Amino acid sequence: MTSRSLIAPWASPIAQDRLSALEQQHTENTTAQVVESVNRSLAEYHHRIDDGIVLYAGTNVLSPNVTAAHDTALSTRPALGWPGEKVQTAVQEIEHLEVVAARQVAASMRGTYAEVRYLTATMANLAAYIAFTEPGDTIAVLSPESGGHASHQQVLGTAGIRGLTVEHLPYSPSAFDLDAGEIGDFIGRVRPTLIVIGGSVTLFPHDLAPVREAADGVGAVVLYDASHTAGLIAAGYYQDPLAEGADVVTFSTYKTYAGPAGGAAVTNSAEYAERLAEAAYPTMLSNYDPARLGPLAIAAREAVEQSPAWAAATIEYAGELAANLNARGLVVAGRRRGYTRSHQVVIDAQALGGGPAAARRLEAVGLYAGACRLPWQTPDSAPEGIRLGVQEFIRRGAGYDTVTTLSGLIHRSLTGAGGGTLISETRQLRSIVDTDLWGRETVGAPAEWSAV
Repeated sequence: MTSRSLIAPWASPIAQDRLSALEQQHTENTTAQVVESVNRSLAEYHHRIDDGIVLYAGTNVLSPNVTAAHDTALSTRPALGWPGEKVQTAVQEIEHLEVVAARQVAASMRGTYAEVRYLTATMANLAAYIAFTEPGDTIAVLSPESGGHASHQQVLGTAGIRGLTVEHLPYSPSAFDLDAGEIGDFIGRVRPTLIVIGGSVTLFPHDLAPVREAADGVGAVVLYDASHTAGLIAAGYYQDPLAEGADVVTFSTYKTYAGPAGGAAVTNSAEYAERLAEAAYPTMLSNYDPARLGPLAIAAREAVEQSPAWAAATIEYAGELAANLNARGLVVAGRRRGYTRSHQVVIDAQALGGGPAAARRLEAVGLYAGACRLPWQTPDSAPEGIRLGVQEFIRRGAGYDTVTTLSGLIHRSLTGAGGGTLISETRQLRSIVDTDLWGRETVGAPAEWSAV
């Protein structure tokens, strides 16, 4: 029988059980007890991560310079308004950081203007909806099955908050891209105000030329959501959305970008930049976290300079891993196109019990990944794919000599051929990857630089 949670009695039965168990453990009623509980949870988390291999596509580790620049004292210093006319006083140094971060983030996307105050990429997308649409407008986005993010959707998504009607762009599952032959007629018929490209499952760059042409025909703004690929774009190893036809690029500032958690938007249009800025403040933000700014500026520059280099190695490792997994009999998406040109690898897990069940099997042996939807699955059904991301493993120091072992662990854990030794084998592989790209020990690493 499901126990009733006091925190979220409306949650699903599975969540109710977990919440209730946790609530029974956590009855702290003094500061000392809370401190002890928090520190214990943090220690256990880092032990789990240090013992396992993170293959989740939306995480990363911070460089020493990015970590050192994070001063939490700034988090409680509001600095509203433009430099020179701040509402608060004694924030001149934050004004410096705002300028440095905005310039570096814009440059990393080969753009002119950057808005860096958003707390998430979802918030950046909502800002774009505020800036470029009115309630009742239609926008065209990728479907969840085609890799579109929840913030692009109408039902239970951020677009619905703005009161937008969402139409799903024609997509070619074999090409893992928009259907170039249908995009013109579709856009002409739907006449969206905004077209959103990119999202959560991003194996290959998008062909933006037909999108740009179709958008011009109806006066639509083209937004490229680079949340997963921003670091690869900054490094010059993916595509250049602004040069290829996008009006605005939004993205998460962690994931492959390897900065602090948050969101950003970049454009070459002063008009669009002003709209995005006004959507940030005063429309959505009374305040933001200025402690992000210094680390974000450094992460942006590091992504461009690639010293130490990680972007090319990430893409090459992902391709090798995908080929190895396919050779072992797993159904790996994108085979006709060489599997991937990003940090992601996608496995069709329909024959393995579906994405969530497969992800749990990986988790049981210390391999941490996530479920995803597939272009050919039925809409609104449970995710039938597994999405792997190798960006964190590479930055932790993994070399190509680990590909064969890792693919074997993944294959055996998913197919049930591993016996009882897989978790120890995962730990053994993790122990081999013991020094990251900056020379830091990555097993038993201190909490201050572990996964964000």
